[in-house]
Amino acid sequence: MNSWKTDIVTGTGVIIFAGFVLISSLSFPPPRDTDFGPALFPRVVAAILLILGILVLLQVRRHRMRAKSDTGETTEVELPTTSAGMRNVAVTLVTIVVYIAVVDRVGFIPTTLVFLFVLTKAYGLSTFRSVLSSCFITTFVYVLFSMLLRVVLP
Repeated sequence: MNSWKTDIVTGTGVIIFAGFVLISSLSFPPPRDTDFGPALFPRVVAAILLILGILVLLQVRRHRMRAKSDTGETTEVELPTTSAGMRNVAVTLVTIVVYIAVVDRVGFIPTTLVFLFVLTKAYGLSTFRSVLSSCFITTFVYVLFSMLLRVVLP
């Protein structure tokens, strides 16, 4: 599949998913004694995904128009699929499945630390930077959600 076709499928899929999340969040209960309720976070994430999906489609359109104006006809650019890229996709999918299966039993902090460490190492960061970024991100998410927003984490 050509890279621009993949981008169109991805952008459209992200937009559809974001729309599904936005529509689903309409049935969430209203906030009680706070300024925000359970629908806030899914709506924020869905809005961000919607914007990113639209940006992907606009980028495809812009590149296709530029390629067409340069040559007079549309040229199709292939992006090579690398073994490292496919490995990263596989590692990401496996770690997400394992994270979901383990987080309730082990807890948020240790599971998230290991999850982020594995991903950052797989993506090529040094051990030091992987440990540092895993600790920083886990702490940030914990403080934000558990302490400030009072979301119960596993």
